[in-house]
Amino acid sequence: MKNMVIYWVARKKRRKRRRRNFPPKEKMPEPAFSKLPFKDNKDLTPLSKERSSKRWHKLEGSGSESEEDIKETQEENSSALLKRAMNIKENKAMLAQLLAELNSIPDLFPVKTPTSTPSKQKKIPRRTFSEGQIERRMNPTRNARPPEKFALEKFTVSAAKFAEHFRSYRQQNLLKKRLSVQGDCGVRKRRRSSKYSSYRPVEDITEEDLDNIAITVKDKIYDKVLGSTCHQCRQKTIDTKTICRNQGCGGVRGQFCGPCLRNRYGEDVKSALLDPDWICPPCRGICNCSYCRRRDGRCATGMLIHLAKFYGYNNVKEYLESLQKQLADDN
Repeated sequence: MKNMVIYWVARKKRRKRRRRNFPPKEKMPEPAFSKLPFKDNKDLTPLSKERSSKRWHKLEGSGSESEEDIKETQEENSSALLKRAMNIKENKAMLAQLLAELNSIPDLFPVKTPTSTPSKQKKIPRRTFSEGQIERRMNPTRNARPPEKFALEKFTVSAAKFAEHFRSYRQQNLLKKRLSVQGDCGVRKRRRSSKYSSYRPVEDITEEDLDNIAITVKDKIYDKVLGSTCHQCRQKTIDTKTICRNQGCGGVRGQFCGPCLRNRYGEDVKSALLDPDWICPPCRGICNCSYCRRRDGRCATGMLIHLAKFYGYNNVKEYLESLQKQLADDN
């Protein structure tokens, strides 16, 4: 269809150029309509009829194909818009319900009222010129200024000797690199992975790993270099994280610290490490972190554990499931 449109546009441009380049032709007297020879449909040959029918079928086929493509694109756009509208509606309803529940709990977020107003500090009046003579500020004297060529090192080595040392140093480095490449047979060294990023079976879990599990937030020790990142809170700490036993999973995706796994999903890190069939929440499709929810078109929940416990739920996952059931029943 696009090729046809491009062809007709180019044809119109050619006609315009011809009209500009050549002068207008003299109009020929049009013959009368009565004098023109009239051809009946019966005079057409069978070959001409077949050609005209083939052209007509081709035009119909191209038109039907273009209409089908247009219908498919319209259906895809409408389905995407419907999904977006449903997600927006669900997010608004959930936020409205959460705000209503927060407003119904006055003691959850107490407002601090100031007991006594702080006394205003008295402004010190500026000293006027009449009180005393002010000394004029001057630049330091010549003796107080630093001498010339201050803090400059005195190099005893000449420029030629320095260049020779530099060349020998570069040649030694090149030889070391070539020898290392020949010894490794062209195999590049892999980057060292973190302690808990690779797949570890249950037999490799030691008592030291189990003792290093963080039970509360106070037990977590932050370390940017030696720490491992939690998928939920995305904080780098040195405590033991979970390990997903799914072979397709790896890295930060299957790592959860003790407080996050207990408060958000109601599970224990120790039992997860000792279970050979344990699979992380992202692989199960129940992850409620901000990244996974935004990927599904939902809003981030924030810290909901206190609100969930106030309504009698043990973790955030159960509270969110109850909210979704209420919204489904209302609709």
